[in-house]
Amino acid sequence: MRKIMGGAVTAALTVAVLSGCSSADSSAEDKESGKKSEAAAAPSSSASAPSSASSSGSSSAPKAKDSGEWKKADTRIGNAGTACELPVSFMATKAWKQSCLSREDGELLGKLSGHKTFRGALELDAKPAGNIGFIRVWTADAMNDKTPRQVLEAFMSEEKKVKDQEYTETKAGELPAAEVLYKVDSVLSDGPKQERALAVTTPKGVMVVHLGGFDTQEYQEMLPAYETAKKTMTPAS
Repeated sequence: MRKIMGGAVTAALTVAVLSGCSSADSSAEDKESGKKSEAAAAPSSSASAPSSASSSGSSSAPKAKDSGEWKKADTRIGNAGTACELPVSFMATKAWKQSCLSREDGELLGKLSGHKTFRGALELDAKPAGNIGFIRVWTADAMNDKTPRQVLEAFMSEEKKVKDQEYTETKAGELPAAEVLYKVDSVLSDGPKQERALAVTTPKGVMVVHLGGFDTQEYQEMLPAYETAKKTMTPAS
């Protein structure tokens, strides 16, 4: 399991907390810059080269999130002996970058995120797959006697600037679960953005899985990875 020492802990976890903001902001600027560059280049390109050549060039450009490769789930996370042991295991989407947190680092991440009851356990970064956002996994002590709904409500009480919360009773694999769909105000996007979270309880502990993105479009594009994790959940072995 990854261990960050000394002053690097604060720096790394500050980046982890703010990555949804700073990385998203930077990536969004890169996207916007790329769009402007393409728009500026398009007229001169079509004027100086045959349309067939232009079409061939654009079709050969790799696009990770259009290829289908990023949607393949081929790594099970959470079982004993794996890099990141969790109360529940699930299949993770191939292209997403996995970062496991030690207990110490997870507690610090919780404090920096405003979660006093929960600690960070795992972060799945979607940027390698072409999206701006994360799936974050949280755990908590002394909540094993709570229902999934109670765990989820406790988690949401520590989230900030949320509104339009819609709770549902559902299943995560064969596990009873509670899920919430909600909106959150963001200074980085134009208006409220969509997010969601899921809670499960097992004899080994409770777990909350949270999906957030730069904006609602990014959230929607990352939703298949979240749904894959949800439908493949089993108690960790």
